[in-house]
Amino acid sequence: MDPVRDNLVFSVEAWPEAEVSVDFILSPPVLVQAMKSRPGGDEPESEAVADALVFKSSMRGRLVIQLSYRRLTIKGSFGIKVELTCSRCLRQFVGKISDPIDEQIQLIEPTQEISNAVWDGDIVLVNNHFDLAPLMAELFWLSWPNRPLCKIDCVGLCPSCGSNLNDGPCSCGQGQATRH
Repeated sequence: MDPVRDNLVFSVEAWPEAEVSVDFILSPPVLVQAMKSRPGGDEPESEAVADALVFKSSMRGRLVIQLSYRRLTIKGSFGIKVELTCSRCLRQFVGKISDPIDEQIQLIEPTQEISNAVWDGDIVLVNNHFDLAPLMAELFWLSWPNRPLCKIDCVGLCPSCGSNLNDGPCSCGQGQATRH
């Protein structure tokens, strides 16, 4: 296969019998398009969120893919840098989202029922090709941190005046008790 792929579209017909190791890079525009193309991704609020993301790098990763009887076994990992907002001090910072991948996915033929159904993890074949970019977009969302922190010892905002206590003591004096 290619040394580094800039897409994750594969042909079932050209698939070798052995597992395939793939290094990939998905640029932010390709990733945003994959977010919008996954089921539920074309909702107006989903499109707005995808368009509002600030990517600081492309998604990079390595996948080991085995295809057996229309069933994909996918192992590997990915990483991407994005702009996040600290849940304690509300400051913007660049954080890395990364996770291991261990998925089993069924390849299915397109039908009218499938096109109207909610995605359940299966991948629909289109002209005997399958695209893993929507899966990577889904894994990206599932890896999003619940409470991102700009730094592990972030002390946050003063509950009284709202000053960022990472910058020093606040003028109201109420923030001193909240510092760790």
